[in-house]
Amino acid sequence: MFLNHSIVFLLLLLLALIYQRLALRFKIIDVPNKRSSHVIATVRGGGILFPAAVILWWMAFDFQNTWMVIGIIWIAAISMMDDLYSLSRKIRFGIQFLAVSMAFYDLELFQIIPWYYIPLFYFLAIGCINAVNFMDGINGITGLYSLVFFGSLLAINVYTPIFDRELVQYEILAICVFLIFNFRKQALMFAGDIGSISIAYLMIYFLTKWYLYTESWTVILVLLIYGIETILTMGQRALKKENVLTPHRKHLYQIIANEGKKDHVMISLTYALLQLLINFFLFIQFRMVPEQDLAVLVITVFCLVYLSIKLSLQRKYHLI
Repeated sequence: MFLNHSIVFLLLLLLALIYQRLALRFKIIDVPNKRSSHVIATVRGGGILFPAAVILWWMAFDFQNTWMVIGIIWIAAISMMDDLYSLSRKIRFGIQFLAVSMAFYDLELFQIIPWYYIPLFYFLAIGCINAVNFMDGINGITGLYSLVFFGSLLAINVYTPIFDRELVQYEILAICVFLIFNFRKQALMFAGDIGSISIAYLMIYFLTKWYLYTESWTVILVLLIYGIETILTMGQRALKKENVLTPHRKHLYQIIANEGKKDHVMISLTYALLQLLINFFLFIQFRMVPEQDLAVLVITVFCLVYLSIKLSLQRKYHLI
């Protein structure tokens, strides 16, 4: 049952409109607090579109990759409940572990990778899922960054056809619908945990599949900006003996938005464009994954530039 992309877009748009009305009626909203980067109550959970697109693809294309789809349903459901009721970390991490296991099983990771590497895959997967969730803080940043990620996969798929093109395209359509409501000065909806964690789950699924094909860890550079932002921010917080798992406003983009009073839309666009340039020059232009030496050089340079900018702004705004 193939669905025309226009029909998929309209179905997802209809879902978004229905969800927005229901969220307003049942008070599924994000009320600003001292850690927030927004100033008025906004509907949250708009990222329900991301798992919905996967389910549409699954039904339209003969119910393939069922274990991965079950995983995203589990992780989306628990994330939605967390949006509504604030569940304990143990429950959230337990379901994330289960969902990641389903994704790995779908990819036959357990048969391919030596058993002693498996814990590392779990650590990176669950770490990435929560890193993307932490990064979801200002209008457009999750949607645009995800659009760059999946758009890059489509380009890479031209010369390395390992990704399901229709699944990637369905997810891009969901992101575009979400951006209609989110990528604006005053957002109408936020992704919420259901959105950021579901999209991160898909990123892990595709990155793992890509790694199994190339056997090169350098594929992670396709998430370089988010990776450096998250790891270095968590490192700074750990050095100050802060709880790295609690919400905060110490990411570079949050400092620029909150203390620097810069426009959310422009910050999100800058982050997305930087990652797009990296993906183009490292993966798309030369049609290969970067060599390890080049990857280490790129990571080092970006870490130094990031820390230089962030420390300068923290001194400027008396945050150190």
